[in-house]
Amino acid sequence: MFKSYKISDGRIVECPDDSIGPIQLYSNPTEDDRKFLVEECGIDEHTYYSALDEDEISRVEYEPNHIAVIMKQPRRYNRDDKLIFRVASAGAFLFKDKIIIVQADSVPIFEYGKMPLRGNTIPGVLLRLFYHSTRHFLENLRIIRSISDSFENKMETSVTNKALAGIFSLLKGLTYYESATGANQLLLLKLKTDARKIGFTEEEIDFLEDITVENKQCDNLSGIYSNILSEMSTARVSIVNNNLSNVMKYLAVINLVFMPINVLTGIGGMSEFTMMTDGIWWPYAYSGFFLAAVIIGYITFIVVKRIGVGSHK
Repeated sequence: MFKSYKISDGRIVECPDDSIGPIQLYSNPTEDDRKFLVEECGIDEHTYYSALDEDEISRVEYEPNHIAVIMKQPRRYNRDDKLIFRVASAGAFLFKDKIIIVQADSVPIFEYGKMPLRGNTIPGVLLRLFYHSTRHFLENLRIIRSISDSFENKMETSVTNKALAGIFSLLKGLTYYESATGANQLLLLKLKTDARKIGFTEEEIDFLEDITVENKQCDNLSGIYSNILSEMSTARVSIVNNNLSNVMKYLAVINLVFMPINVLTGIGGMSEFTMMTDGIWWPYAYSGFFLAAVIIGYITFIVVKRIGVGSHK
């Protein structure tokens, strides 16, 4: 899918269908798009495919007629992803009069939240891409924290592995995020070093420094959340074992309470009981037997409780 944008009053707005602006976005490009970008625009074919490869590392390359930047951005999360937060690559090819952006998914990159009115030149659009990616990472990290909090609340009473499987999925996503934000951090530092060569203005250099700080915060949060979830997964095993131990204690109490009754009924049996109560009206006999069983069970329960079996202490 192809979209074209332009800068108007500090904002990036979509161009009408019959015009092509200096900002050109290719989402999930077709084979015809590839031929145009490689053959007509002079984009290196390997770099083009790198922009669509989620395993590609962030980097900047200086070509004869343009600057190629491969960066990492989070994929849009939905509930069908089973708690796995993934990342994708995107390519920005900076020419003198235009910037071409290539990405595998149709992720909005200029409509995220309140985009600051900074980066109003063609090179400055590159900084807006990094700003969007950083804010998107922060938003998804908030979602991860909310999900981990819900797992933490469920862990106290759960004896299944559902919460543990969810924690492992979040840890996998955080590993992706930590790697992506770390790679973007190195790329941002490289762009800061080559700021004059790329053509950033003084205001855009300040914007770049702010983005670098926020991306560093993303990287730190990813590491912190990853460590917290790792500790939670370790504690989770102990909690499950403790919960199972408590269940087994309750089952032991139930078995102890009913054991004397089972012995009584097993020794006597119904035929022997009828013989022993010969001459007594059967409703009285069976009612007395039932009452005796209840009394024995209650006495057993009191004895078990006093000796501490099943206690939480």
